[in-house]
Amino acid sequence: MDIKLLIDGKEKTFVSDFISARMLRRTLEISKKVNFNDMTAEELDTMVDFIVELFKDKFTRDDVYDGLSSSELIPTITRCITEVVGEVAEVTGVDEKN
Repeated sequence: MDIKLLIDGKEKTFVSDFISARMLRRTLEISKKVNFNDMTAEELDTMVDFIVELFKDKFTRDDVYDGLSSSELIPTITRCITEVVGEVAEVTGVDEKN
């Protein structure tokens, strides 16, 4: 999984090859707590902090807020969640919607 951020005027790509079981747990926990249809600023901060944690603190919350366009933020969060949960669904053969 990767994320591209504009930092200091340059596009930088960050990669997270290893997703720990703990991050799967965090993904499930956060996904249940956040109302994606009516997200508050605090919930958005929680989601961005999750992305930072997922990429092992290779960048900061501010790097995400300043380095992604507004139209890319929610799709990026959603993609990261889907990739983490999707890996488990692929291994178990379970549809991630169930």
